[in-house]
Amino acid sequence: MNLGRKLLTSLLTIIMFSLAASLVSMSETYDFGFYIAVYPIYAAPLIFLIGLPLSILVDFLVNKIRITNHVLYLIIKLMSYACAGFVGMYIFCLIMGAGIDVLMYKETIILTLFGVFAAMIFVLVDLGLEALFKARKKQL
Repeated sequence: MNLGRKLLTSLLTIIMFSLAASLVSMSETYDFGFYIAVYPIYAAPLIFLIGLPLSILVDFLVNKIRITNHVLYLIIKLMSYACAGFVGMYIFCLIMGAGIDVLMYKETIILTLFGVFAAMIFVLVDLGLEALFKARKKQL
């Protein structure tokens, strides 16, 4: 595991997630500029403090399985990250004091979808950087 790559992945994920979520969230009341300023404020701590450790844990567990089929490996990795995004947002809701009532809030579903979306961006960026770094290493 390369911690430098994971940190770069986290930073790129914050940028890409903020751009995509701002495009989805903008309305007549609040425009793109408002959301592009707000989303990184909330996304950065969540991605660095919850997403990054969960990513390291997921990678550790997936690599322990030692899957030889590349397609199956990618499917398991994508599904694992989706679950991690889902669980990460529930962890966030519990930390913020929602308690066991977190299961009754309608907003929790929307937040977990944002968590899964951010996790999917994270894993795709991480896989892209991993391939890029491997290709660069082969050239040297």
